Amino acid sequence: MKRAFSLTSALFMLAAVPTLSGCFALGGFADEAVNACSSDEDCEGGGVCASVDGFQTCVGTKADLPGLILEVRPTAEANSGANTPYLVPFGGEGFVDQSSAGLVVEHDIQLSHVVVSPIELYVDYDYKGCPLSPEGKLEADFTFFRDAQHAGLPDHEAKAVIQEGSTDAYSVEIPPGIYDVHVVPRAPANCPAPPPPPMYYRGIDLNQGGQIDLHLSEAPRVISGSIAFPEGKDLNGWSIEVVEPKHGIPVSRTQVLTVDPPLALFTKYNLEYYWDFGQESSPILRLRPPPDDPDAPKFFWQVASLSPLNPDNKNIQADLTLIDLDAVGRKVTSYVVDAHDAPVVATVSFRSLELSGNASNSAIYSAVVDTDNEGIFTALLPPGKYRVTTHPTFDLTKAVTTEDGFEVPADGDCVCGKGFTVQDKSVVSGEVVLPNGTPLSMGSASVFPSRTPARPYLSRSLLADAPASQPMSTPLGFAGEFSLLADPGLADLLVVPPPGSLYPWIASPQARVLVGQAVAFDTLVLPYPVVLRGEVRDPLGQIVPNATLRAWMPVKASGTEETVVIQIAEGATDFSGRYQLPLAPSLSLSR
Repeated sequence: MKRAFSLTSALFMLAAVPTLSGCFALGGFADEAVNACSSDEDCEGGGVCASVDGFQTCVGTKADLPGLILEVRPTAEANSGANTPYLVPFGGEGFVDQSSAGLVVEHDIQLSHVVVSPIELYVDYDYKGCPLSPEGKLEADFTFFRDAQHAGLPDHEAKAVIQEGSTDAYSVEIPPGIYDVHVVPRAPANCPAPPPPPMYYRGIDLNQGGQIDLHLSEAPRVISGSIAFPEGKDLNGWSIEVVEPKHGIPVSRTQVLTVDPPLALFTKYNLEYYWDFGQESSPILRLRPPPDDPDAPKFFWQVASLSPLNPDNKNIQADLTLIDLDAVGRKVTSYVVDAHDAPVVATVSFRSLELSGNASNSAIYSAVVDTDNEGIFTALLPPGKYRVTTHPTFDLTKAVTTEDGFEVPADGDCVCGKGFTVQDKSVVSGEVVLPNGTPLSMGSASVFPSRTPARPYLSRSLLADAPASQPMSTPLGFAGEFSLLADPGLADLLVVPPPGSLYPWIASPQARVLVGQAVAFDTLVLPYPVVLRGEVRDPLGQIVPNATLRAWMPVKASGTEETVVIQIAEGATDFSGRYQLPLAPSLSLSR
């Protein structure tokens, strides 16, 4: 026997989940789209009949979700933690449990902040700037970056604020976790001398809060030298700085280069920086063009490689040369067509794989151009080899297409006549049935680009990435079928039943989509859920209404040993701070 589903209950349940694609009647769902029962006999396919907030519902008896992480994000209007993505691991092993009576688990969530206070920066070496305070402290800007356990989890950033009544002691309230801290010292008031350079501290455990005393016990390191450049390329107005190797955040002041005399073919630089070579292989020396020349080449060198005999040397002399780099771009005229030679309006991105000259391994050049209505474009590119990515602008049936090895020679009459062909997107298809074999005719199927492992800054800068697949979504058909057009790459398939149906999502991670090859999923059986429910309270102990909840599972990234995450559920708290989250019992069951 199916339970009645009134307009009142339908609206209540709809308020507790995000908006999804597809149209559903407000007066109630089709019977087969509602997970309801009156006894265990109604739960054909492996569930038991249990009460979920007063409704008799088929639920699973075993959960195998190791590493489950819940994200709670209060609204922007919340009294505490507004719009902060709190990450709440589900116990030590995750949600791993079983019960013959069905798993409907009460799981209250108490959001917490840790207070880091005081945060103080001490200068213990013979600082040559202006006089310090009697305690030897400097004012500074402190920025905290959460180091999430798995790639793809939401980031969080917070800035420390000055303590009341103090001029050089700070505090910050943040969710517990491991954080990186970027420190930018300030010079004393009315001081014309520069402060010490910025610093970057990795992996500070702030799960318990407490104070942070940072001591500059030694004078900063120095890297200096000259930069030679080819005739016709002026480095006046370019900037150079030392950055840390994880995110590319500066650990030196930024020096804007000047060329004096104006016709000189070199310029000089001098940078102070802090770094502990025991933590990372090397910081990065970064040379960038001025903001009004964003398409010029950018250059990167590992500091250790510039002083290979003694990377811990306090003073490194590094004379750099760009003399062999062909800095003047060559005119490239080309076109974009589809497999039938019809013109395609598109955006074309160029990313260098190898530039000519002795700076080729340290430089990156990128450019983006749009075709005209006939698919024709013109670009200026320095000689070298490029990865070319073509993004069709209007025709959504055409795939984002990548080609490696496009070469711009250093000589010759013209770079023309070579076109780029975009292929049709691949078809991703399948069908979804309920545990009793009945098609799920309401809900949606979507493909999203799979998350990828985090890469160091230098690798991200110098190595071109393959384009990610583009999100696509479609309603399920009457027979539970779906068919999507997808770009090549790794994609996560998500099947989302109607909101409030008390069926779980199906999540299938890391599906490989190849150009010209269809991806056909076997019949996907929607499992009975294991249900988490409970109350959410903020760090002040107050209930948290209308907060978004997401469930994340770690998975191994394809072709690596590293983990990324896939989202497996989403919901929201109601006006009383209660949530209800139906989850697939395991990722293996949801494929």
